[in-house]
Amino acid sequence: MHEVGVEIGYRPNGTLIMALTEDGRERFVRPVLDSSYAPTEMQDLNAAQIGQKMQGLIDPARVHSAAYNPHGIQLDTKLAMGVLTGQISELGGVFRSNTRVTAVHDADDRVAIETDQGSLEADGVIVAAGAWDNQIISGLGWKLPLLRVVATRIVTDDRGLPSTIPTVQCRELRLWLRETFGAVMWGTGRHYKPLYKTNDSEIEPGQPHNLELMQETFEQELAELQTVFPPLRGSTIASWAQGVPCYTPDNGLIVGKVPGSDNIVVVGGDNESGVTHGPGLGRLSCELVLGQTPFVSAERFRVDRYASDAFKSEAEIEAAMPAWGARHEASRFGREA
Repeated sequence: MHEVGVEIGYRPNGTLIMALTEDGRERFVRPVLDSSYAPTEMQDLNAAQIGQKMQGLIDPARVHSAAYNPHGIQLDTKLAMGVLTGQISELGGVFRSNTRVTAVHDADDRVAIETDQGSLEADGVIVAAGAWDNQIISGLGWKLPLLRVVATRIVTDDRGLPSTIPTVQCRELRLWLRETFGAVMWGTGRHYKPLYKTNDSEIEPGQPHNLELMQETFEQELAELQTVFPPLRGSTIASWAQGVPCYTPDNGLIVGKVPGSDNIVVVGGDNESGVTHGPGLGRLSCELVLGQTPFVSAERFRVDRYASDAFKSEAEIEAAMPAWGARHEASRFGREA
């Protein structure tokens, strides 16, 4: 998409997986360095080397070490989606914007799609509605075990940062941070909140706008973060956004035909890996709905690995996650986690 020539905020600058302490290094950095999947170009950086690579974004006196993966990239998803939809249109794709899908159901050997603008029919359907998957497939008699969580990202005012800085992950802070058009974008898992614990348990399609949660994130995190990241000192909020990633009890993706339906494939449970896994998920779901041999086995992603009534509530899903996902710190929602 970058090669199309339209700005999408593409930065092929790599990713820094950083530790603040020796304990953090052993828990979070060393497993990355020692992974059999680590590229041969992976670098083990000390504090001084981190300071040099991060060009003023990180105070080397406040960190211990890091794994640097030079293959990490970043992009602005909103800009990228604009390019992607343009390419789909050029290939003959048709978009029906501002049209709400209310249900899908089998209609003989086709699929009926009910919308607030009328009905459509198709040979096959892929339901990839994220936090609203279960609303769309409710008429099919199946429910996915999805824990919907509100995630917040804050963008500062322009801090004059160069566009050559790697993205940052720090598990000790449960932090994601990156440069974006001279500013800093950041967010922490310590202020992720399951949707059922908010006042917005049923939200309209689109991005949530929980101002209280955003302010809580900013006020409780900034004091600590600015000691490590000097450009955050004196920064103001230029913009902020929230999304609703969906987690599953085993931290696994869901991709497959809805049980009982031959022509409806559902994709869900991104576990906050939707952007990185999106191309693979798109290809796999298309191959399944077209009846083609999938390029990877979909067995581990199958929809019916949990019964439709396995969990009575999202609270039960959250409670189950530590037992099956402790390695990933699945119970990380909230500062006490």
